[in-house]
Amino acid sequence: MRVNNDSVHNGADQFFQWLAVDPQDGSANVLFYDRRGDPRNRKQIVVLARSTDGGRSFTNYAWTDEPFEASSDVFFGDYTGIAAFGGRVYGVWTEKPSQVPDSETKAEDKHSGIHGIMIKVGVSDFKSSTARQASIRLESP
Repeated sequence: MRVNNDSVHNGADQFFQWLAVDPQDGSANVLFYDRRGDPRNRKQIVVLARSTDGGRSFTNYAWTDEPFEASSDVFFGDYTGIAAFGGRVYGVWTEKPSQVPDSETKAEDKHSGIHGIMIKVGVSDFKSSTARQASIRLESP
C-alpha cells in the first residue's frame, strides 16, 4: 500500500514507518522519515500520512519544516512512535540537530557543535476545525 504522495520511482527514500489506527474515527495514520525534498536523497523530514477512507487514499502532512541529515557519526535510532485517539494524532521521532558554527557560540557555551540527537513530538488535531494543526499539508508535485 502506498501512503506517500510524491512521484512514483523518483528515487526518494521513505523509511522507519509506523502505523496507528484511531479507534474512535477509524483513520489510519502513518509516520515516516521522507527524503522527497532533497535531490541528493540524504536529508529527510518527518511526515504524517493520514487516511480517512479505509486506506484507499492518504493525505501527507509535514511534521518538520527543517530537513536534517542522518549521518554515520550519530545514531538517531531505528524506531518512531505514533498514537491516535479521537481525531488527534501524536508522533515521536528523533532528529540530528543542526550544527551551530563555532563563530556563533561563546567559549563557555556547552551547546555548540553537534551533540547527539533530539527527541521531537508532533501533534495534529483533526477533530476540531478551530484547533491549530502542528503540521503542513504536502501537495503532490
